[in-house]
Amino acid sequence: MTEQLGLFEGSNAQDPARTMLSVRESGKARRLSLRLLPPHTLELVVPRGTRASVVQAFVTQHRDWIARARAEIAVCRSGSEPLPASIELASVGRIWAVRYRHAPALRPGCRAVDDFLEVRTRDRELGSARALLRAWLLDQAKAHLPPWLLRQAEIVGRQPKSIQVRLQKTRWGSCSGRGNISLNAGLLFLDASLVRYLLVHELCHLFSLNHSRRFWTSVEEFEPDYRTLDRELTAAWAQVPLWVHVA
Repeated sequence: MTEQLGLFEGSNAQDPARTMLSVRESGKARRLSLRLLPPHTLELVVPRGTRASVVQAFVTQHRDWIARARAEIAVCRSGSEPLPASIELASVGRIWAVRYRHAPALRPGCRAVDDFLEVRTRDRELGSARALLRAWLLDQAKAHLPPWLLRQAEIVGRQPKSIQVRLQKTRWGSCSGRGNISLNAGLLFLDASLVRYLLVHELCHLFSLNHSRRFWTSVEEFEPDYRTLDRELTAAWAQVPLWVHVA
């Protein structure tokens, strides 16, 4: 079930981009959560059976966060989102200053030298820069995340059959019934503790594919603070810049 929920009392009812968010009822969700799903969606996930008063109280409590998310979406919709001047991949402790270069005679792409990332495009307006940055981010994720997962797999004692790294909007990771684990390249923007928890979470699905008591017991064995980390991970979507998802 998807609905629309009013957010700001006394706001202009003819401005639905400001006053509404998408509400999705979920039979799997264990708690209320807000997600900024680039480029244009702000979603509230509601566990099935939650009382309307509880939902409204949650929205009121997170009013400031919702306002900030709406502002980001408005910038994205206006087409005025600037290209990033710097990129920080918190999980691996790296920051690059980004330089953009109009180079019609050179092959388009990104080249990192020390703490600088040069983005070369053939078009003067740099219209292809975001696609080049996303490709660079995906390469970084493929270089860092699979080895990290395999190191964690040695600790957990379960090995995935295969590892995929992609740019995803709604999942940080997943594990299939065949033991294949998929990871979101956006994890690189998060704190290392959250990435480690996500890796433990997916590897523990190799013990149990559902979220049963057995599964959470396995998670707790390798990450005792999983409850806090799980809440932080749910709220971490806002840490992924919009250029990662917007063409």
